[in-house]
Amino acid sequence: MKVLVVDDEKIKRITLRDDLREANYETIAVESPTIALQLLQNEHFDVLVTDLRMPKMHGIEFLKRVKKAYPHITVIVMTAYASVETAVEAMKFGAYNYIKKPFASEELIRMLDQLKVLHNRENLHTQLTSRAAQRAPYHNIIGKSRAMLEIFDLLDKVSDSHSTVLIYGESGTGKALFAKSIHFNSSGSHLPFVALNCAELSAERLDRELCGHESGERKAAHQGTLFLDDVDLLPAELQAKLLRRLETQRGDWHRDTTATPAEVRVIAATTENLRAKVQNGAFRNDLFYRLNVVPIFLPPLRERKEDIPLLINHFLDLFSPNRLIRISTQAVDLLMEYPWPGNVRELENVVERLVTVGAGRDITVEDIPLELKLPTHVALKDTLSEISFQEIIRSTERELITWAMKKAGGNKTQAARLLKMKPSTFRDALAKHTDRIE
Repeated sequence: MKVLVVDDEKIKRITLRDDLREANYETIAVESPTIALQLLQNEHFDVLVTDLRMPKMHGIEFLKRVKKAYPHITVIVMTAYASVETAVEAMKFGAYNYIKKPFASEELIRMLDQLKVLHNRENLHTQLTSRAAQRAPYHNIIGKSRAMLEIFDLLDKVSDSHSTVLIYGESGTGKALFAKSIHFNSSGSHLPFVALNCAELSAERLDRELCGHESGERKAAHQGTLFLDDVDLLPAELQAKLLRRLETQRGDWHRDTTATPAEVRVIAATTENLRAKVQNGAFRNDLFYRLNVVPIFLPPLRERKEDIPLLINHFLDLFSPNRLIRISTQAVDLLMEYPWPGNVRELENVVERLVTVGAGRDITVEDIPLELKLPTHVALKDTLSEISFQEIIRSTERELITWAMKKAGGNKTQAARLLKMKPSTFRDALAKHTDRIE
């Protein structure tokens, strides 16, 4: 973000400029509203930080002129005369927030950090809205990574065909959501979408849902799309019946051999390597080839980390529709380091938990659950019988120090700050593990 600071106090102005630049904010500082208005005519700024008490033009008048000519600029006002009336007046004319003098630069930097997150969310919302206009049926699938863009392109091609689709992906990657997207983007979107989970239903129930046992009994999917989740767990006898359905596409497999072909499109999903199951005899070879006409491989979340900020903001909007909850950049960075074994579903659950427990507060690093902060995750129940308590502590300390040094690029002071340790304490801890840390 580009920041313009306006303050007639030279020392404070220069100090703020230098501190903001050190915090990686492109900053220009000037001494008067007149100069600032001239700058604004020729340069784009995201944030204006201005004093309220200045000679020649009062800050409120300056604020009104800026917001009228440049409504996109976020304005933070500084005042040594802060009161409810002053703050309300500034907010009335479009100020985002105010800060009371004297203040430390870190306080303004924290405010700008929060504002950056808000700007990022607004920009992402614009991007997603634009993508939704282009790919309206896929607007509930969030992603901008190369892997996801390739999948979007594949969905465009496959949705309006009648080809059978087999979706591969770890648990929590959203296989059912992708199946629904294919259906609702097809010419048969007005027809039923029926989902059956082969892991949850008994063989008898699956048989009844898929085929029916009596003449005239309604089938689960006579038209539209039939989605079979965890298809690798389909019992052997039902694999044969599913194969027959795919081969004949007739409405009643059991009795009415003269029935007209049903408009049923099958989409299956699995977390397993189905080809390997074929090789060991756990899945029919001929059914595999019937299902695997168009394979779609959904990447795990750890392989598309650039999508994590978009997903976080999507879930924040989902779970707090009536209030804009912000999440700090540091918290987002921390969540991007976690490997997410439960994929998007786990991330969704974590965000819902943060929103619920936080009761509407903005989210910071301190709010992130401890188990997501550790660089490695020790399965204690498997190790306690073999490793002493002291060994676990030493190992965890070493992992934390290694992680901090890597994140800080070898800067010990910055690494200590990441772990909220005194630099001297961190150096002592580092010295203990020097032979094990590169």
